Amino acid sequence: MESENNKMTDFPRQPKQKNISSVEELEYWMTRLPASTRDLPIIYLAIPGSHNTMTYTINRQSDVGPDEPRYIRALGRYFSSVSKPIIFNWSITQNKSIKDQLNGGIRYLDLRVATKSTDNHIYFLHGLYGSKIYQSLKEIAEWLVSHTNEIIILDFQHFYLFAEINHRHLIEIIYQTFQTKLCPVSSTFDHITLRSLNLKNYQIIVIYRNAYAQNYSHLWPSGLWRTPWPNTVRVNELINFLNVELRSRSLQIGFISQCLLTPDVFYVLKNPCGTLKTNLVAQCQKDILSWINQKQPGRGGLNVVIADFIADNDFIFCKTVIDSNKKFLKL
Repeated sequence: MESENNKMTDFPRQPKQKNISSVEELEYWMTRLPASTRDLPIIYLAIPGSHNTMTYTINRQSDVGPDEPRYIRALGRYFSSVSKPIIFNWSITQNKSIKDQLNGGIRYLDLRVATKSTDNHIYFLHGLYGSKIYQSLKEIAEWLVSHTNEIIILDFQHFYLFAEINHRHLIEIIYQTFQTKLCPVSSTFDHITLRSLNLKNYQIIVIYRNAYAQNYSHLWPSGLWRTPWPNTVRVNELINFLNVELRSRSLQIGFISQCLLTPDVFYVLKNPCGTLKTNLVAQCQKDILSWINQKQPGRGGLNVVIADFIADNDFIFCKTVIDSNKKFLKL
């Protein structure tokens, strides 16, 4: 018998639906969900996300970011021809543009941002600096115009070299870019459903993982969207971690399952000619898909699920997560 945490909500019997089979179906997957599923709190839905969404914008010539230890930054400065290609190979987690990711079904974006001492702009980063944030946020807003029933969660995970003036600048850009599409913060999720969001023309949920968020009514605090980090290079440890964390997830807030392996400096030094994709992603993809297939969304179940290289094998990761929502239907 299922525990209360994993018990699915009951719904009226509905016709069996086919699994998603093409990339075209991914582009409007929220729009095409059955009515009963669209009336569920968004924290009950299985939603695919991309880990370090914007890393496709970095290159081997980019400056080493402030998210790296001081000695790694020094190597990047004085031995760039050797160190930067290695940092690059272990920093890239996505190889598709933001538009391609959204068209492929991604609805949760993991964003890491930083400033530079040389200018007043804000950049994406992971190991190395990526592009400035402005054009990418604009592209997201433009995509939403032609996808009026789709919802995107923007999770600003980390801020580097950020002072109060930088937070004010970033938040101003967020408000200017998305305006009335921003969903106001709520202490409960009962009424935060796809249908209710559509009726109010809200399409963006912004999670802002900094205390500065408390000053704004449209920036969701970290405490309402838990995102435990596995921090391992071993697949068995990752799966065990995902199981433990999912079983203990709160029933009242959003939850992100990070289906990914994370190399530490020691691992990279042991594999200087390797890459994140060939050394780690390849060995865990099959196990991750199997894990997702064994789980179900709903009360205490899967919610946001993120991974690296989400476009591999014709977006099979996105299809698998989205198809989990079919389990709400009585077959």
